[in-house]
Amino acid sequence: MTEISAKEKGKFAEVFDIVFIFVLAFACVVIPTVIQGAVLVSWGEGGAGIGFVWDPVAFFSFLLVIIAFFGVILYHSVKNYKY
Repeated sequence: MTEISAKEKGKFAEVFDIVFIFVLAFACVVIPTVIQGAVLVSWGEGGAGIGFVWDPVAFFSFLLVIIAFFGVILYHSVKNYKY
């Protein structure tokens, strides 16, 4: 059997990270549009488009989840550094 070198593992991880970010960004842009069932710029005569309603509870909950995720990722990234 052939062993995968650390350099090859690093390249694989880098490619996986890039693809993951692109898929996540695509999902964040497309899924809300599909769920709403409209396009951002209306094709109709009225020009209504998507009407977004700001929900402060949902917004701050989502913001808290993002900050917590960032904290966990930062913690696990920094703990492997040798100072």
